[in-house]
Amino acid sequence: MSTIPNSAMPHAGPAADAAATEEGGETLTMAQRAADLAQTARTQAGKLVDLARDNPKTAIAAGAALAAGAAAAAAIPLVRAKRRSAANGSAAPKAETAKAPARKRAAPRKSPAKKS
Repeated sequence: MSTIPNSAMPHAGPAADAAATEEGGETLTMAQRAADLAQTARTQAGKLVDLARDNPKTAIAAGAALAAGAAAAAAIPLVRAKRRSAANGSAAPKAETAKAPARKRAAPRKSPAKKS
C-alpha cells in the first residue's frame, strides 16, 4: 500500500461514476445504458441524414473519403506483412509469370587480339 496521502493525489480516491447514476442517485443497468446509447445514435443518425439531404455533394465527398480510409486501413496489414517477410529473408509469394528460359552460350567468348 502506498504511503502517499489522498490529498496529494485526489484522483486516486474513490469516485462515483457520474454518467452511471440517474438524478435519484441510483445506478443505471446495462440495459438502460444500452437504450440511452441507442437513442443517442438514432438522434445523431437523423441529424446526419438531414445534413446529407441539405448538402448532397458534401455527403458524397465524405462517403468517398470514408471508403478510401477503410480501403487504406484494410491494406496496411498486407503491406506490413510483405515488408516483414522481405526483412526476414523469405520472399513474399509472387504471382507466377512466364519467363523465357535462360540461354546458354555455345562457346566461350574470345577476347580480341591486342595490337602492339
